[in-house]
Amino acid sequence: MILSDENKKIITQEFFKVYNLMSDTNDISEKLYYFSATFAMVSRVLNIQYDPMLVIIRSVLLTSHSNINSFLSNIINTKKTFYNFPDNYFKMIEDNLKELTMAIEQNNKTSIYEALEKYSVLGYIATGNGNYLYKKGMLKID
Repeated sequence: MILSDENKKIITQEFFKVYNLMSDTNDISEKLYYFSATFAMVSRVLNIQYDPMLVIIRSVLLTSHSNINSFLSNIINTKKTFYNFPDNYFKMIEDNLKELTMAIEQNNKTSIYEALEKYSVLGYIATGNGNYLYKKGMLKID
C-alpha cells in the first residue's frame, strides 16, 4: 500500500481511538456505532490519496458493519432468540481491528489481507446462512 506517512497516521490513529472506545463499552449497539468510524475514515483518506488497498479495506469494513447492523436489528426488532452472535464476537471484532491497525501501520500486506479475511468471516456470521454454517460447525472463527 502506498500511503503518505501522514495519511497512514490519520487512519491508524482513528482506528486506535475506535478500538479504545469499543473496548470501553459493553453496549453492542455502541460498539457498532464506533466501528462505523473505521470505513468512514478510510473514505476520507481515499478522497485525499487513492490506493486500491484502501478501497478493499473500506469495502470489507463497510460490508461487515452492514451485515452486523442488519443482524443486530433483526435480533432487537423481532426478538428472535434462535440466532445470535457467537460468544466474544465483539471482542474478536475489536482484537481484529487492533491487528488491522498494526498491519496498516507496518504496511504489512499479508497481515492486512489476513485481518480483512477475518472481518469477512465475522461479517458473514451476521447473515442467516453464515450464522447457520457457524452453528453447524462448518464456519470456524478464532
